[in-house]
Amino acid sequence: MNWITKLTIGLKSLLQKQRVERELDEELESYVEASAAHKQVAGMTAEAAHRAAMVEMGSRNAVKHRVWSSRWESTLEGLLQDTRVSLRMLAKSPAFTAIALLSLALGIGGNTAIFTLINQVMLRNLPVRNPEQLVTFGKSEGGGILGGVELGISGMFPWDFARQLEAQPGPFQGIAAYGSFSNSASVRIVSQGGATSNAPAIIVPASMVSGNYFNVLGATPLLGRAINNADDATPGNGAVVVISHHFWQQSLSADPLALDKTISINGTPFEIVGIMPENFHGIKQQLEAPELWTPISMQTIVMQQPSFLTPSGPYFLHLFGRLSASGASCTECLAQAQTWLDQQIRNGIRATEGGKITTARLEEINRITLPLLSASRGVSWFRSGFGDSLKILMAVVAVVLLIACANLANFLLARAATRQREIGTRIALGSSRARIVRQSLIETLLLSLVGGLLGLGIAYGATRVLIAFVSQGAANVAMNPKPDLTVLLFTLGVSLLTGLLFGLAPALIAARSGAANTLSAGARTAQSSGGRSSRFWPKTLVTVQVMLSLMLLVGAGLFLRTLRNLQNQDYGFERTHLLLGEIDERLAGYKPSQIPAIHQQLLEYLSAIPGVRSAALAGSPPIGNSVWNSNVDFIGYTYAPKEDKVSVLNRVSGQYFETAGIRIVAGRAITRQDTINSQKVAVINQTLANRFFPKGDALGHSLTIEIDTVKGPWQVVGIARDTHSGDPRDSDPVRMTYIPLAQIEPFAPVGPAASSSAAPVAPEENQDRFAGTILLRTSGDPAKTTAALRAAVAAVDPNLPLLQIETIHEQVSEMMTHDELISSLTGLFSLLALLLAAIGLYGVMSYNVVRRTNEIGIRIALGAQSASVLWMVLRESLLLLAIGVGLGLPLTLLTTKYIKDELFGLSALDPLTFTVALIVVSAMTLLAAWLPARRATKVDPMVALRCD
Repeated sequence: MNWITKLTIGLKSLLQKQRVERELDEELESYVEASAAHKQVAGMTAEAAHRAAMVEMGSRNAVKHRVWSSRWESTLEGLLQDTRVSLRMLAKSPAFTAIALLSLALGIGGNTAIFTLINQVMLRNLPVRNPEQLVTFGKSEGGGILGGVELGISGMFPWDFARQLEAQPGPFQGIAAYGSFSNSASVRIVSQGGATSNAPAIIVPASMVSGNYFNVLGATPLLGRAINNADDATPGNGAVVVISHHFWQQSLSADPLALDKTISINGTPFEIVGIMPENFHGIKQQLEAPELWTPISMQTIVMQQPSFLTPSGPYFLHLFGRLSASGASCTECLAQAQTWLDQQIRNGIRATEGGKITTARLEEINRITLPLLSASRGVSWFRSGFGDSLKILMAVVAVVLLIACANLANFLLARAATRQREIGTRIALGSSRARIVRQSLIETLLLSLVGGLLGLGIAYGATRVLIAFVSQGAANVAMNPKPDLTVLLFTLGVSLLTGLLFGLAPALIAARSGAANTLSAGARTAQSSGGRSSRFWPKTLVTVQVMLSLMLLVGAGLFLRTLRNLQNQDYGFERTHLLLGEIDERLAGYKPSQIPAIHQQLLEYLSAIPGVRSAALAGSPPIGNSVWNSNVDFIGYTYAPKEDKVSVLNRVSGQYFETAGIRIVAGRAITRQDTINSQKVAVINQTLANRFFPKGDALGHSLTIEIDTVKGPWQVVGIARDTHSGDPRDSDPVRMTYIPLAQIEPFAPVGPAASSSAAPVAPEENQDRFAGTILLRTSGDPAKTTAALRAAVAAVDPNLPLLQIETIHEQVSEMMTHDELISSLTGLFSLLALLLAAIGLYGVMSYNVVRRTNEIGIRIALGAQSASVLWMVLRESLLLLAIGVGLGLPLTLLTTKYIKDELFGLSALDPLTFTVALIVVSAMTLLAAWLPARRATKVDPMVALRCD
């Protein structure tokens, strides 16, 4: 008989129990008749034979029970019976059940929410073919456009080098390239007749990829085809686009006939050739996922920049490759691939430098290496930026769950004490201790599983909130709050582990009760007096809760003070009454030659807004993530070999320093009188001036910038105060150079190759004339000027897109999203842990007061004062507090060293934080203990002594 047949028969037996009992009765009756007949043959009378057969068989019900117990169905039936009993017991205690479910739902929900983010950010593989074979060339997390650097710096490469590796991939199955950052593209839907829609343009992120990108990545479109090598063969050709599932649904209404339709990208028609699956976001897992993928050959259209697709062009691409089938697991194969890549990069550097290279430089080149890094989970700056924070938060929510488990274990111990008579009766009637333990565990597992189910709902909502907080309003976020199979299995595992964690000890203690002791006349008195063993575990659990609460409070305090330090530090510019607007004139079709007139109009309209004290334009805001930098050379200054000359650059209009609130400490600011026809001027900051002119004589010197379009020379006319231009955590001062927007030349200089050509070459317009930021200094709340800012920009040109509007406070806050997330969540979870610990302590002390009612009544009857009774109860709580703090402080000191890198402006041993945490924990303990202690002083001796 196979297991399927046995299972079928067993299930039928459970569903048809009466039939099974009838069959057993018939079998037993047949046995008795056969035994009696046999005995009659031996000479016994019929009546005596029947009686002897019955005696020989024994109790009919006992035999039936033994027969039924030998079958696997009896175990399942017992489990079902215990489940029904557990449900009835939980229903009889609705308050306990509600508190238990709420505690578990919050604890398990918090763990599930954080694990959902960890799973998506750090654990989940790319939805592509054999992702373990993918490797990136360098870290590839940054993005931008670089020039004058070595191959592979920041994982960046030029177009010609990328094409060379794509054509000759060496030991790789293939090598592909993609743009190091997504470009904002202006998109309009083109109707069947070829007319562009009159609806406002959609601004979406677009990623440029090589022709073999999808093939090497192993990604298959949901509909249509991917971009291929033919599409990317010739610069300027290949106007095809692959769209994301989100763009297909939101912008094209999931039109099944979307393939072969046309959309306009920055004014150029592109044919839709493919639609990617919903869970595909490319190899670079950005916070705002790309909506479009276009060939790199269309770079000038997508980026609205001059062509980068030239020999010795700028570095703007990342590269990745697919190892051979055995390369991912073969250390030797990976080493061969690494050696090959390093050789290609060294050859490329030698070819770029050309001429005669010194021996020392050759040795330096031969030491250059660019590591191959696994890309099975994609490339993500979010992973490196938030990975440590997510691990810390995972540890925090795990501690909260431990405190919740300790709480529930205490409640179950108290319930077990009140059910000792019931358990003793069951043992006296023949129930096994194993059955008692099983029934208790089923009760706790029911609580944990239902709590886990509720926790999934809480986790879904919490994950949505967390993603919205981190995404900062992005339309298409790569993260999804929906739990996948991994998350569901995690939640199930946590629920089962939690049930065992808080249910096993109370179940074993309950089953250890003796029937004789619990059913004796003095059982209540014995229980009320208790004993060391009966009070050890509740007190131990309360001590553990105090320890863990102290640790969480100190951690939350450190993170909250870190956030406060970041917010309150001096940024070097005025952070009140400043509104920022992000614009991109290129998306409206403007050419660099039209920009001065547009800027003039914009400044006139912006300055006329009521409540605006001053207005300015700039390439970037005073603080932000994007950085425009270059080497800066001061004319007449002698530089040491390999001396660092890098400075952050910003192009600004007149009144920028007044509007941004940056003080000029020497000389003058850039004004509206600094035009294209006047002498080129620049303002540098204190750090740059002090570095190269420590005697304070920087004014009047000239500098050049190693970017041809803004080379200069520029005369230094002012020195501005140092400001934070990037990461708020960066305490090292940053060198800054400001140049006037109006003085940037209209045309880019002609390169050496073009100038030596016999045929005249038309100069290219200078793309650095565009501004990217509007700044408004207001007299009131800057947020209330948002509508007026939109109206002013629309009055200049309705098609000029305002990509984002925010106050400087919001801009700075976005730079601290990581710190706000961890400080907010650790603060929230520590308060939750403190509340759970307070409830646990209150429950234990209340139970102790009830258990000692007789004793307290006798003490009061013998003349004990209320103060002595109050101190008797509080003394026990203070002892638990002292032990918890004594054990918790070393544990806290040990754990804070692991978060010291996350702190800013304070030590991991900050005395103020520790002091406040100790005060809060002590106050919580005293309050939770004082209420039961006060109730103890109100005990009526007559009522207490009458309880027995």
